[in-house]
Amino acid sequence: MKKTCALILSALLVIPTGVSATPKEGADSVKNKMQHKPKWSLTWSDEFNKPGIDRSKWTYDIGNWLKDEEGNNVAPGWGNEEKQYYTNSKDNSFIKDGKLIIRAQKETITDDTGTYDYTSAKLKTKGLFSQTYGRYELRAKLPTGKGYWPALWMLPEKDKYGGWAASGEIDIMEAWGSRPNVVAGTIHYGETWPNNRYTGKEYVLPEGQGINTWHTYAVEWEPGEIRWYVDGVLYQTQNAWYAKNQNNPINFSYPAPFDQNFYLIMNLAVGGHFDGDPDETTTFPQQMEIDYVRVYDLKNGDYRDPVEPTPQPVELPADAKQPTADGNLIYDGNFEKPFTFITQNEQTLDNLYWNLVTLPDFGGEASVKTEPINEKNFAKISPTTPGSLLHSVQAIQNVSLGKSGRYKVSFDAKSTADRQMVVKAGGGADRGWSKYSNEETIKLSDSLQSYAFTFDMLAETDIAARLEFNLGNNGTAPVWIGNVRVEEVTNEPIDEAASKPPLKDGNHVYNGTFDQGSMDRMTYWSFESNNKKDKATVSEESREFHAKLKVHPSKATDKFLVQKGIQLTKDNEYVLSFKGRADKDREIKIGLLNEDGNISYITPQEMELNKKSNQYEMKFTHTGETDSNSQLIFYLGGDSADVYLDDIVLKTEVDMNPLQNGDFSSGLSNWSNYVHFDATASVESENEQAKISIVNEGNETWSVLLEQANLALVEGLQYELRFTARSEIARDIEVTLENAQYNRYFNEKVQVGAEEKNYTYTFTPSATDTMSLKFLLGKSTQSPIGTHTIFLDNVELKAVK
Repeated sequence: MKKTCALILSALLVIPTGVSATPKEGADSVKNKMQHKPKWSLTWSDEFNKPGIDRSKWTYDIGNWLKDEEGNNVAPGWGNEEKQYYTNSKDNSFIKDGKLIIRAQKETITDDTGTYDYTSAKLKTKGLFSQTYGRYELRAKLPTGKGYWPALWMLPEKDKYGGWAASGEIDIMEAWGSRPNVVAGTIHYGETWPNNRYTGKEYVLPEGQGINTWHTYAVEWEPGEIRWYVDGVLYQTQNAWYAKNQNNPINFSYPAPFDQNFYLIMNLAVGGHFDGDPDETTTFPQQMEIDYVRVYDLKNGDYRDPVEPTPQPVELPADAKQPTADGNLIYDGNFEKPFTFITQNEQTLDNLYWNLVTLPDFGGEASVKTEPINEKNFAKISPTTPGSLLHSVQAIQNVSLGKSGRYKVSFDAKSTADRQMVVKAGGGADRGWSKYSNEETIKLSDSLQSYAFTFDMLAETDIAARLEFNLGNNGTAPVWIGNVRVEEVTNEPIDEAASKPPLKDGNHVYNGTFDQGSMDRMTYWSFESNNKKDKATVSEESREFHAKLKVHPSKATDKFLVQKGIQLTKDNEYVLSFKGRADKDREIKIGLLNEDGNISYITPQEMELNKKSNQYEMKFTHTGETDSNSQLIFYLGGDSADVYLDDIVLKTEVDMNPLQNGDFSSGLSNWSNYVHFDATASVESENEQAKISIVNEGNETWSVLLEQANLALVEGLQYELRFTARSEIARDIEVTLENAQYNRYFNEKVQVGAEEKNYTYTFTPSATDTMSLKFLLGKSTQSPIGTHTIFLDNVELKAVK
């Protein structure tokens, strides 16, 4: 009866939310919160007052493996090395006394992916209920003990902005079984793994009221702001995040990715990265109890207007490492002082100058000395044993980074051969090794080059952040590094008219989907008109360009939409495509001009628009000289009907040979590799072949892999894939072509042995997509196998006419 009454009352009442301040939030912060006091109306709930779990509200994830949209296995342990096998058994999830019970048990279960020692349950509302914005609340009591990981969290109904975590994740509550007085709330965002980010905060429960007692956990999610509560106490507010796709030049417009429908998930995990694995103190079975889950929508008017986070000038605390007189946060950027050698776990980094880190756990060894190049000192780092991980060999310097600052990292580097290193700014152990910048893969050659990247510091100020040059797992070729700078560039604007190299998917147009950059979604575009009453807008709902045109006499060229900095190559054939419509039948024209606007590269092409959104396409050959700063123009004058444009793409005709350096004559240029922590291997080029030396192949096929990314393949075209391979030990390898979401368009298991063989396959992609060719060289079905070397060569991927 209690449950029924609670449901009725919740549906009838409009529920106000109190605002409380933690000790770290001052009076001004509380005052600002009080200016916006949302009231909530129930939209969805489960009070668990039925005899069984309501399958119209909840479905299950089953197994131990993370899967792609096609149901293919992607990663074991749900990507976190979790040990449990999720079931829909009544032993693992059931209703008792008006509460949902999720129970973890120690029992053996086997399927075609392996044998697992624990079972539990994971319930979700995907496909049944999702919502954008609102208040999400549950009352729960959680298990304690090493290795337990209970959580209530949310994922997007559709991966609108790309694979995890580009499309976002909201963790309402998660807890460590070994830390029974602490819970946490977190958001995950950024780009697809491994360039994802997260920010969050822990909350310490009152003494004597640990996670094994009843608490109410909630988030209030509005446009551009998410607030976390425990028992009505506000303990954190997040309002800075971003989303970016690998084919974008810039972030999606804020507040992406948290501007789309998310569904709910409840689960009790066992083991994994979060709290480690169970130990001898952990007792089984234990359970997570949920009294109710309730979701509300805003009742008292509109949601708040999002405020786009912008980089702010940083004022570092007094005890921070301050920038030098020329603004460099790096000390000794020209390597005039000796390195500190860190070879044991208990050693600490020199907090001012350079460190060379080769810890025994990761199997790397290296030496360093200085050498002059162009009359400046460079550090020459020579890995004698590269180890199996990127961080097996590291050059590190601590820097102080302030929250909300924008930073630029720049340096010069070279090697004696084509090889890679990974550079990033991030936190240390006390920050959970979090990433503040992307992991930038730097492809080196024997020619000295300058490199640079920028990032926004969205985490809390870190006066002991780390700039890392990761040199492990990439052969023994030495690397020279010099002229290293990290500087704040908070006030540097984007040059929207600058020359634009083609994006990774081959598109020469930036933000052709009108959903990127500033919140007006017009970044890289300019609308010009001789009538000040004409307006150009992009609505959040449609995310298409809309020219609002007034009635008056005009020529076609009097009003236009233009993007500058388009790169055109002499004699290249191009295809321009876009979606277009108008309020009534009308004509627009398309032109291509040089930077000064006094040379037209094509006769303006006429396109007839109507009320229906149609796909338009035109082909042309650029017969003029190569131009890196041409202008793409849509002429919209001569008619008063409004015009709508979207999905603007300018590409060269189909690339019949998308794969580069398949003969490895340029070393590992265009190729990248990955070795998971459960494997021991190195990848290098030798005698114009890829040489993969494997000591331990790991637990998964992808534990060791070699790949070439950014291959633009076209739906319906037949492709031929060729390569040669041999292995010192007979085994199988797996070859795939898959996109960033791990959707596979080609997959083949190949038997290799001591004799070099040629392999040829044909396939036809089911969609036009940007893919990666991957050689999965980890766990073989013929395991266990010993130390061995695999050689790959003569890789070709071409479209068959």
